[in-house]
Amino acid sequence: MEKKTIVSFCIIGLMLVSSCISVTGTRIEKNYESQPLTNAVINITVNETWDMLNNLGDGIQFYIDVRTNGEWMGERIDTPIPEHPRHYNLHLLQDATMLDKFMSIYGGYDTLIIGCKSGGRSWKGANLILNAGYNGSLYNMIGGLNEWKAVGRPTVVQGGIYNITVDDVDLLCNDLLANGFHIPIDVRNPNEWYSGFIDTGPWPESPVWYSKPILETPEGLQDFLDIYQGNEVVLYCAGGYRSLLSAYILWGAGFNGTIYNMLGGITAWKDAGKPVRNNTEADEPTISGPPKAGPGVNVTFTISATDPEDDGVLFFIDWNDTTDTGWFGPVYPGETVDVIHMFEEKGTYTISAKAKDYHGNESDWVTIDFKVPRTRTSIFSILELFFERFPFASTVIKHLLG
Repeated sequence: MEKKTIVSFCIIGLMLVSSCISVTGTRIEKNYESQPLTNAVINITVNETWDMLNNLGDGIQFYIDVRTNGEWMGERIDTPIPEHPRHYNLHLLQDATMLDKFMSIYGGYDTLIIGCKSGGRSWKGANLILNAGYNGSLYNMIGGLNEWKAVGRPTVVQGGIYNITVDDVDLLCNDLLANGFHIPIDVRNPNEWYSGFIDTGPWPESPVWYSKPILETPEGLQDFLDIYQGNEVVLYCAGGYRSLLSAYILWGAGFNGTIYNMLGGITAWKDAGKPVRNNTEADEPTISGPPKAGPGVNVTFTISATDPEDDGVLFFIDWNDTTDTGWFGPVYPGETVDVIHMFEEKGTYTISAKAKDYHGNESDWVTIDFKVPRTRTSIFSILELFFERFPFASTVIKHLLG
């Protein structure tokens, strides 16, 4: 009876293991277009859209144009900042990775209005967004740009670029919750940047240095697109000319976001009495973890750093075993990040870490020591190896023990 019970448990266990292997070995793909709707897309007219985008008393609405790059750059609806149109191609929304990126940019806002040329693509895009987990109010502008123009509403043709004043920039870059995330890009030369830049409030809406000569190289331009594609960027220089040229570089490269050029540059910013500041490097990071662990064991280390200007902080860890983390982050200053690493060989490792702020200024290195001692073989492991090599020994021992 006992043997049957044991055999039954073994069979059940094998069935469970087989089931687990089957589940974990299956890759589940998201199909946003075929998933059932969790709410509903609301159709609204162009006149209702106009009323919503011209009245800040009802909150901030984001209009997302899902047409192609060429259509967007040729002509689009015209509504005032901060309720002006944004651009995000439908074909990007149909890609799971880019849809996730869209949600990271716009998914936290209360109201989105989706538009296109006549209403078909915007309806499809709105449902993709809804099925990706959007929980706010989601509208589809029926009739699209064609109907917008037919009823006499204004459009703008600027090649995908908005020229805005320093007051507009101040408004956009000082209220993350109200009007979304905008990234000021300083395209001046290094010496100009380090002599001072515009102060637009707390990170993440603080300026980033990305000079025009870098954007003029294929590598630098591609790097910029990889980082900022789909976002809203505000370009500025000393007087407004280099930033406009940089805007056209991005436009010509198919930048799929919203490009603003700050008229008058930092000169107009200063003349308007708006603040500027310099930047200092992030403070040295603090890294902690256990003093030792055996080889092949996952070890968790905790790292954090502060920054004098409260800029976002990135980290770099060299494990002293020919591997490193590369730069990762940014995180808010003072926040801790857990990093897991495994050392394969015994020995003593000097782990080095440093931080840099969102502007690229790096701290000094800090180090901690970590030991990986030789793993001791237990008596049970020795016995197990012995019986594997000499299987008859277990029979002899049982006989001797009676």
